[in-house]
Amino acid sequence: MGLARLIPALVAVDTRTSVWGLVLEAGLFAKLVLVLLLVMSVLSWSVIWERGRLLRRVAKADGAFLRAFRGGRRLAEARLLAAQYPDSLLAKVALAGASALEGSGRTSADTDAVSIELASRAMQRARADQMERLELHVSFLATVGSVAPFVGLMGTVWGVMTSFLNIGVQGSASLVVVAPGIAEALIATLAGLAAAIPAVIGYNSLVSRLRSIDSGAGSFVTEFADALFLEAAAPPARPPMEAPRREARA
Repeated sequence: MGLARLIPALVAVDTRTSVWGLVLEAGLFAKLVLVLLLVMSVLSWSVIWERGRLLRRVAKADGAFLRAFRGGRRLAEARLLAAQYPDSLLAKVALAGASALEGSGRTSADTDAVSIELASRAMQRARADQMERLELHVSFLATVGSVAPFVGLMGTVWGVMTSFLNIGVQGSASLVVVAPGIAEALIATLAGLAAAIPAVIGYNSLVSRLRSIDSGAGSFVTEFADALFLEAAAPPARPPMEAPRREARA
């Protein structure tokens, strides 16, 4: 009989001294706050994982496309080369420039300043569109990093307020009365920080990668335009040396 009475008492003590037990015994408002923070944390990790994989894939494809573009196969094969790198942002930008040249009725062999300007503007628009696609959901991490600590603080304030109400009801301010309520209230702050810190770190990391990709795309636009200017300014190829031979025979 003594052991049967001791087990419930041990379970009760464990639920009041463990974090999980405090969460289970928290009030409805505190549980709602913790559920909200849990949802925000899960969504943040999913955005960090998905956007991180996408940006790594884009950066790798951009590097491969840029090496191929600089390897001699330039403007005449820009469209064919871009089709070989579907994940590359630079490939999509180059494809927009090639399409703008074709839309103007000119090719890389007879470009002028107007067609080059049209191609550059088309590439800038494609760059902005692709960057907007890559930045999708990244701002959510900044929102979580800013809001989650305040949501946790709201749960903490509510828990402290509840603890003071319990003190008034029981007429005692001893640690036995105050400590469990304060510990329960601080769990919300802990949960808010646990959701905010990874979101802020992930946001800063993704923004740094996005800036690097965007900077590379801007440099590529100018490189593509420079290549168009060089091809337009290059002298036409000479015909085969048939005419001098005929003159010699004559």
